[in-house]
Amino acid sequence: MGCAEVISLDEVRARTHWTTLRQRLHERFDRWLDQLESELPEVEPTLGQVSEPIWALRQHLTGSLAETIVHHTHPEAQSRQPMPCPTCARLLTARGPVCRRVDTMGGAVELARPYFYWRVCREGTSPLDDALHLRAGRIQLDVQRAVADVVTE
Repeated sequence: MGCAEVISLDEVRARTHWTTLRQRLHERFDRWLDQLESELPEVEPTLGQVSEPIWALRQHLTGSLAETIVHHTHPEAQSRQPMPCPTCARLLTARGPVCRRVDTMGGAVELARPYFYWRVCREGTSPLDDALHLRAGRIQLDVQRAVADVVTE
């Protein structure tokens, strides 16, 4: 009699989760490769002709990969309905999706997420912004830290 391996439902879900994410990342990378291909000379490019468009498009790739990962790993924050007001606890319905673009060291990330606002308390919030620890404004903390490091040097 052979030994049977026991696979937990959580392991199956995790494997399926990562398989789906990898497929979506491959799709993003394929789109980036199509863009790169369109910018390369058709015949025997030099190393400079290859590296220049790669360098120019690098943050587009890394930003789109980050965007894909965020979209895949935070579905509950992107579809949350309804939410209590942080000040008065009144139940709020979402506005949205509201688009927001943030700049990171990895590139620009486009987010479409629900936004909750209550005029009486003048409070607004987005569960996805909170889950990602986004700062107010477009430029995120990693970019601000890098700029501060460069300035202090």
